[in-house]
Amino acid sequence: MEIEKRLAFLQNTYAVSIAETVNTYEKLKALDTVVEKRKERQTKTASYLNQQLGIKSIEDIFHTLSEIYGCADWTVKKIEDGYAAIATSCKLCALSKKLGGANPCYGWCLNPMIAMITAVGGTDAGNIAVESTLMNEDCCKVIIHIYKEQKNAFKNPLHMKAKEGE
Repeated sequence: MEIEKRLAFLQNTYAVSIAETVNTYEKLKALDTVVEKRKERQTKTASYLNQQLGIKSIEDIFHTLSEIYGCADWTVKKIEDGYAAIATSCKLCALSKKLGGANPCYGWCLNPMIAMITAVGGTDAGNIAVESTLMNEDCCKVIIHIYKEQKNAFKNPLHMKAKEGE
């Protein structure tokens, strides 16, 4: 089997596994608790994950995760005060809908990405807005605001640390 086919098979198997898991948690009325616990852990491990994946920018997060998981078709555009990331299809959402309709978006996609974005620097979770998801709308849309002082810190992480120490 060619490497591309193997990768696609593994990506599909992973997506089905997550969709089944999310729907099982929902049936057990444990999904919200699991998502919250994962969110706590993801904020603690995001820097390590970024390092392991070679992620150095906000754009890298969306592109790298799309490439690895083959799930959402993220496009990232610069906007006046940051970035807009949009996905118009997502394998995990489609599978989760077919397997019962439980929402996998936050626990397995958005919260990990938000943690990774804040770990890269330049913004914090309060400046990241999920405007829509493919579970409810025709696209998943994430807006990342980077303010003037944070824009400078994003270019030079030492700038932000110096400001904090003043």
